[in-house]
Amino acid sequence: MTTETFIELAQAMIDSAYEYETTHQDAGDNYSHMASEGDFDYHNGDSRLQEYCDQMGIDLSGIDIDRLAEDVIFWGYMTQGQAYDAKERFLVASYNVGEIEQQIGASDIGARFTPYLIEQLNRCTDGYWRYSGPDVAYFYINCDSYWDHVCDAETIRDLVNQYKES
Repeated sequence: MTTETFIELAQAMIDSAYEYETTHQDAGDNYSHMASEGDFDYHNGDSRLQEYCDQMGIDLSGIDIDRLAEDVIFWGYMTQGQAYDAKERFLVASYNVGEIEQQIGASDIGARFTPYLIEQLNRCTDGYWRYSGPDVAYFYINCDSYWDHVCDAETIRDLVNQYKES
């Protein structure tokens, strides 16, 4: 394998990790549990939910906002973050992808790792590579993408109507 081909393979691994962490739904779903573990409350979720419902014309009279908030978190879903949401969904929480770390085995890349090889990878690819031994290295890339946990207004309306009917 030529050096150029080797570097292309390493860069392809970086590109693949970035694409997975920023566009694949299951990568976004990995963040979905965080809202129910306190992120929603920490970011004034109840008051934001009340304000959203007022803006969307959803009448919350007689509704337990804590119960509604729990159901909104449960029925919400993850989507790729965006600066503007034309669908006007309720933003439960937002999670920055931040740093992406990937462990690479020597067999994955077709060579044993050496400090010299790591130096070349750091110079020629978009990732920062860290030597962990001849059989394992890690690469890191920074990412400004994020995932949003959202819930549609129609879902919230349905939940409120169910509460009022019961």
